[in-house]
Amino acid sequence: MIQVFQSLNMNIQINSETSSLKEVLIGNSYNFKSPLNFRDLYDPTSLINYLKGRYPIKFRLQNQLSKLKKTLIKNGVIVHELDIVNTNQIFSRDLGFVIDDKFFLSSIIPDREHELKGLKSILKNINNIVRLPKSAHIEGGDVVVDKNHVFIGYYGKNDYKNQITARTNKKAIRIIRDKLKNKEIFPIELIKSSTKPTINALHLDCCFQPVSKNKAVICKEAFANKIELNFLISYFGEQNIFEVTLKEMSRLYCNFFSINENTVITDKRFTRLIRWFDEIGMKVEKIDFSEISKLGGLFRCCTLPLKREKNKK
Repeated sequence: MIQVFQSLNMNIQINSETSSLKEVLIGNSYNFKSPLNFRDLYDPTSLINYLKGRYPIKFRLQNQLSKLKKTLIKNGVIVHELDIVNTNQIFSRDLGFVIDDKFFLSSIIPDREHELKGLKSILKNINNIVRLPKSAHIEGGDVVVDKNHVFIGYYGKNDYKNQITARTNKKAIRIIRDKLKNKEIFPIELIKSSTKPTINALHLDCCFQPVSKNKAVICKEAFANKIELNFLISYFGEQNIFEVTLKEMSRLYCNFFSINENTVITDKRFTRLIRWFDEIGMKVEKIDFSEISKLGGLFRCCTLPLKREKNKK
């Protein structure tokens, strides 16, 4: 059953991925620690780096997150941080998402539920909080908002329960569709693998993301359903799409972050993507996020937007 809580007053508003960002919630690495064994890892990128002795180092994570925070503040964004709890909490995006004036609290995998405690302070200041039932799985990285349209990545194969990288199911999509009757909801099925990053789209924002006013970055091979992919291509127009390969997807080319329609943050290593951003007239904030990428996420994963300028177009 959906529960809606009323609390204090904080104006939240998201109906676009690219309109001017006003407030954002970011993750932290203050209590970051290496897992005791590989069974404590929930995606193939983290697993491979752990097994090869390349698991991230805490102070490097702190340094890179600090650069992200400074870049956001420099661009006029109010930055909030998750409450510090005794767990790894780099990726704030997984914990929730805002659509219009509603904060949807994610129903994440049970092994990570304690991360939700990091939202305690921010949730006290938000009016409309929607909590989905535990059987309706969803994480914020699978939700992409574009005005009156909401794209939701999911996994619908029979092995869903045994696929650790499957984070959003059809039940969650049905509930969100019922809750947001003013939006058009478009499910998009993703390819999944627990062991191979190059054939695993952990979230929708690992293989697709809008940028600027009418463009998008897409890894076409990451979509399990060609009808859904073709719809997405027609929505933006083939001429407005920058296509990335599966290898580039696994390096997280798609996981950049828009500050506004003209400014984007991406990893300084992604030279091919940066050239395209330059060609379409974007200002590019380049940050080294190589340490954070070892955990299977980048800039969008570390940021949970709370308020953007409303896009009325």
